[in-house]
Amino acid sequence: MRKAILLCLAILLFIIKNDASAQDLKTSVGTNKELDSLRKREEGEKDSVIFTAKFIKFTKMAMSRDSIVLLPLDTSTYNIQNYSPLLQPKHPSITTGSVGQVARPLLYEPSRRIGFDVGFHALDYYSLSPEDIIYYQARAPYTSLYLVSAGQKEQYFKATHSQNIKKNWNVGFNFNRMDARGFYSRQRGDNLNIAIFNWYQSPNKRYNMWASAIFNTLRAYENGSILADTIFNDNYVKIDRKAEATNLSTARNLYRKNTIFLKQTYYVGRIDSTGSANTSVLPTNKVTHTFEYNNDSYGFFKDEQDDNTVIPRALNKASRMTLNPNDANDLALDPTFTNDTTHIQHVKNEFIYSFFLRAKNSTVIKNELKLDAGLRHDYYNYASQGIRRNGNLYENSSFAFQNLTVVGALGYRFTSNIDLNLDVNQIFQGRNAGDFFYEAKSRIALSKAIGRIELGAYLQNQSPSEIFNRYNGNHFEWTNTNLKNTKVANLSFGYINDRLGLEAGAKYFLTSNYLYFGTGRTISGINDIDIKPLQETADISLIRLDVAKRWRFGKFLIENYLAYQKTDNNDVLRTPEFYTCNSFSFDLDLFKVLKTNIGFDVRYNTAYANYSYSPAIGQFFVGDATVLKSVPVVDVYLKANLKRANIFIKYDYANQGLLSKGYYTVNRYPMPDALLKFGVTWNFYD
Repeated sequence: MRKAILLCLAILLFIIKNDASAQDLKTSVGTNKELDSLRKREEGEKDSVIFTAKFIKFTKMAMSRDSIVLLPLDTSTYNIQNYSPLLQPKHPSITTGSVGQVARPLLYEPSRRIGFDVGFHALDYYSLSPEDIIYYQARAPYTSLYLVSAGQKEQYFKATHSQNIKKNWNVGFNFNRMDARGFYSRQRGDNLNIAIFNWYQSPNKRYNMWASAIFNTLRAYENGSILADTIFNDNYVKIDRKAEATNLSTARNLYRKNTIFLKQTYYVGRIDSTGSANTSVLPTNKVTHTFEYNNDSYGFFKDEQDDNTVIPRALNKASRMTLNPNDANDLALDPTFTNDTTHIQHVKNEFIYSFFLRAKNSTVIKNELKLDAGLRHDYYNYASQGIRRNGNLYENSSFAFQNLTVVGALGYRFTSNIDLNLDVNQIFQGRNAGDFFYEAKSRIALSKAIGRIELGAYLQNQSPSEIFNRYNGNHFEWTNTNLKNTKVANLSFGYINDRLGLEAGAKYFLTSNYLYFGTGRTISGINDIDIKPLQETADISLIRLDVAKRWRFGKFLIENYLAYQKTDNNDVLRTPEFYTCNSFSFDLDLFKVLKTNIGFDVRYNTAYANYSYSPAIGQFFVGDATVLKSVPVVDVYLKANLKRANIFIKYDYANQGLLSKGYYTVNRYPMPDALLKFGVTWNFYD
């Protein structure tokens, strides 16, 4: 640890020294004739342009739904210490270990999906999707390099490059590589994301084409938790974390998610503009076509015998009707080797016509009517295999089907401060016919001093994910034909005041036919516990209150976030009542060139009965109801901005050993110990 600290400080001082020397050179040019002559000769008396972040603007798919909104790059150091997707202050998660491992939200965040869903989402935090791709308009080539290092425990590298090959045509790529080894044996997350993207806009700005090719490889090595469950007790003899015995030594989950995405829009008729710097054009008629091809696979591998503590015994065909009752070999499955695989191909085509009715030649948009009407076609090809007998794999389940969905939206903007929007998604034909998602939203901006109000409501009717309907593997098998659709009704209220730095909101959820995984039969013998899909017949109510506040006192900044949740069925829907994340920081300038921020974050949630985890199906489940101790977690950090570079040094779980030896967020899976991290982002604009 001492070597890591010295290395980080040496790098920081080297950067400061070089920048300070550059500053001295710039200030002395006017008085030093020799240096001035050399610079004049080098530049050849030609004008030069110093490119900065203001030459780069970006958009995303969510910002191009009606018109194309361009935003400037955010080059500040705000929240850069929380680079991990698992440590976002307002979206906390639970996990089986370090970053890269399986995770799920700590707070209740129901899925807003409808239609077919394969059901494997434990590694979604680390994958890239078309909605995540950032498209640029770059007047100069733009490159961003990002590195986070925590010795051998964690390495994260991210590279982005984008440039305009023509004034109206931008191309680029993303490369993300994460390798987290963790503190315990086989507590490793190994993720790779590669994306190539393209944005073309016709010279008259009527036609736009966004395209991307995305390749995700997500590996989560599984140790099945450690054997000892008292490592944080006072009387436990501490040994090296890597020496702790684990339940599994060869298991891993491997997800591959590959996507080809193409979206085209064409503006028909009159094009308006408000003159805003962020909004380029406002169409009156628009035609949109979206094509998406997904080729995904989800696999669990194991090549060892275990004591069935976390994975039940391999199934046998006698328990589920043999293919050949007279063949004795057909009864026995391999208790050692498992290679369960699920493969899904998905092709989506969506056509939408949009109509906007607004006053001509108006610099202020008011009384604007918007109508979207479209049709989406989804084709799916599903296959799974996992039974192993006599060295052979047998395909257990395969089918193909399609869905047709009506897509619609209606919006009315009374003024630039008041609007109302309705969205409709209804599957009317296909395997998931009857699924729907209806949503209504309204925004009322009162004034800058008073703030704005956001109202929302939605109704959702979702078919069960395929993993609840059927699964055929070496250790688990079920087929459910009587599961009902899950229904969610939501009401929400939000109040935002940017001047006061205040956000407050309330949400109510009423969930019917809630689906989850729980413990099934307990097989007589040693620790052989089965997991199976379960459906709650009673309605579940949950209310959630959120408050976020920023306080600024000179150079001191305090940020507080508090969430309160209350449900009437905490045995099934497990979530803490209170969660809070608080940040305290102080701004200062070092060496007159280094803008620095020093502070610490504190996260805490009240104790509750945690979820358990099953590696063989990659699912969290309602298991042991033991309430584990919950402790505050304090992270100390220093972050700085030096021209084009943002730097941070962070010490995770700095309070370990101070009334807290360790903690869990998932049953039997200890969280990482205190760890020093160093991160740097460097942007290049030429």
